[in-house]
Amino acid sequence: MSKNNVADFYDGFVENQKKIGVNDRIYGLYKRLLKLGLKSNSNVLELGCGIGTNTFLISKKVSSGKIECVDISPESIKFLKEKLNRPNTSYVVHDIVNYSPTLENIDFITLFDVIEHIPIERHSELFENISKIMTPKTKLVINIPNPSYIEYLAEHKPKLLQVIDQPVHLAGIIENISRCGLELKFFETYNLWTLDDYQFMVITKQKKYEEVRLENQLSFWNKFKAKLQRAWFKTVHHYS
Repeated sequence: MSKNNVADFYDGFVENQKKIGVNDRIYGLYKRLLKLGLKSNSNVLELGCGIGTNTFLISKKVSSGKIECVDISPESIKFLKEKLNRPNTSYVVHDIVNYSPTLENIDFITLFDVIEHIPIERHSELFENISKIMTPKTKLVINIPNPSYIEYLAEHKPKLLQVIDQPVHLAGIIENISRCGLELKFFETYNLWTLDDYQFMVITKQKKYEEVRLENQLSFWNKFKAKLQRAWFKTVHHYS
């Protein structure tokens, strides 16, 4: 399927996205970003931004940082720019697989419900390009439907699937990211609307292991609490 066909599909998908708005999935991803350290001065590259429901929430937090939004659909970007025209946010129509951002010093790159819509054979190119953009501090944050859930829909509810909607397995992701110097830092299969229907992951640049003693990172009060807890469980669970 050509890029133009994909762009046309998502141009026609704008009204549907507008009706959905900020739903449980979108808001849940925003909360995850906050937990990962999204701050007012964060720089965020949003790949596959759609009409900007995620952007809308992210922009509430990011006031002094910058947001760069990219999507293959001209109509999606047009709507986003009209809806959320902010000086610290830029809007670009482009194929995200080979996109080169103008944004520098990036803290977060998001691929929220995106890579299942990109042909598997292009994933290697996608991750290789993203790896070049990332720095040691950058977090690549991915959300996808559980591949088993996509396979279930393909068999039982195919009308719910989009123009390209394929299962993306973790093994393939790890193979691609390992090849270009990235590593998986966090992975979770979680429940959204049905049991185990989504997967969330955080990817960073590979780096050599450095031993950092956790006790050296604790405040005096937390060290004291840890010492009390240790004394308690050694007493209660005495074994000798």
